[in-house]
Amino acid sequence: MTSANLPVRPTSKADTGDLGIYIHIPFCVRKCPYCDFVTGPAGEQEREAYIAALISEIRGNPSRGAGAKTVYFGGGTPSELNTGQLESVLRAVGDVFEIEPGAECTIECNPGTVDLPKLRRLRGVGFNRISLGVQSFKDPLLSFLGRIHNAAEARQAFHWIREAGFDNLTADLIFGIPGQSLGDWREDLEELLALRPEHLSLYCLTIEAKTEFGRLKELGRLSDIDEDLAAGMFELAMDMTADAGYSQYEISNYALPGRESRHNLVYWRNEPYLGFGLSAASYLNGARWTNTASRADYLEQNRRGSVVRCGEERLEPRRALGEEIMLRLRLSEGFSITGVSRRWGIDAEQLYEHTLLDLEEDRLVERDEDTVRLTRRGRLVASSVCAQFL
Repeated sequence: MTSANLPVRPTSKADTGDLGIYIHIPFCVRKCPYCDFVTGPAGEQEREAYIAALISEIRGNPSRGAGAKTVYFGGGTPSELNTGQLESVLRAVGDVFEIEPGAECTIECNPGTVDLPKLRRLRGVGFNRISLGVQSFKDPLLSFLGRIHNAAEARQAFHWIREAGFDNLTADLIFGIPGQSLGDWREDLEELLALRPEHLSLYCLTIEAKTEFGRLKELGRLSDIDEDLAAGMFELAMDMTADAGYSQYEISNYALPGRESRHNLVYWRNEPYLGFGLSAASYLNGARWTNTASRADYLEQNRRGSVVRCGEERLEPRRALGEEIMLRLRLSEGFSITGVSRRWGIDAEQLYEHTLLDLEEDRLVERDEDTVRLTRRGRLVASSVCAQFL
């Protein structure tokens, strides 16, 4: 089954079909100590009120009738909602937007919040891709990360997902965790690769200031991540995934042929997207904005027929050019100098001449005629390379 259960209208010549749609579900059983997203526990009444406001926001969007090629439910833990709630939101998206036939429709799930009957229902209402937050197959590391599941539940979730009929699965793992050894990381990778998900997201732990981990670090109760060890883990991931037939198409993301995340490619290619819900971001017609992060404000303003934005801007061309290069450099395909120059009306070759020469000399980027890409060495310091274009 694909997204056929969504209300899909026939594609017309006028249908651009070029939007990514993001839906934020800000609920979870317990917030993880490293998480800096807008999410947390909530009662059923609060959830129902939020779903009603979310549907109202979707139905009131002025881009009604625009094409959509991806729909992504993120959070939080969207799989905490019951299937009826999820279906009602998905139905609203399909009523408002021209969802392409075969559109990628993803829902984030955590082991411990799904079982086989629920996964079958998710498949039945139109989701065709699961993003599973595994993070580790080591119980001590899962406990340290504040996860609500154990390794056995993660393994069971994989089998249920397949039994429910999903043939597009992505799984997350985290490395660079204090106390995690290179051997631990190798074993996690071996187990994940043996399960053969179509897509992998492998992230280095970052400690954000306003998280529980951030506060512990400030108090001196959490040790710094060993950067050399984390770099070794990243290189091990690149090698093991390549040997297993996965392509590292983005800094932290690996896929079997043709199984790249279409929704995330919208972001990295700087294409238009609309976000709905608390703190959701949008980018359309050169402007970008973010919904309020206050749950109370979101619910109140929605009752008045609007949504408060906590940030809104239209980038001037030079800054927009730099940001597009930064995003596209994260991809293995890199960026076309001619393409970005034409889009923003600025000669990128001339503007970044010295930057590109310096990066090439340092073997951080490589150039193939019009295309610039990160080298393997460049991927290890991608953030600092990309920052040079901002």
